[in-house]
Amino acid sequence: MRVGDIAVGRAGDKGPILDLTLVAKDDAAYALIEKAVTAGAAEKALARVAPGPVMRYEVPGLRALKFVAPEALPGGVYATLHAGVHWQKAAIWVLLELDI
Repeated sequence: MRVGDIAVGRAGDKGPILDLTLVAKDDAAYALIEKAVTAGAAEKALARVAPGPVMRYEVPGLRALKFVAPEALPGGVYATLHAGVHWQKAAIWVLLELDI
């Protein structure tokens, strides 16, 4: 099963920081993604598009996991060398496509 089968996601940015959030559809789904999508797993998956460290924050009351990649957008969204101004909006799909 993919993460996207049991969760939805959203992406944002602030300066050089990429912010990705997964929100589970129910408590059982949250338990699964909380166990499977560690900071290390997210960092490994995102390395293709956003190399660097990834931190994970749990928000259990919202059944959400927030992943922050502080070095993903060197120089900010307009200065980064990634193609397209809003490529980071698609970065959430890297996490939603993870097999768990």
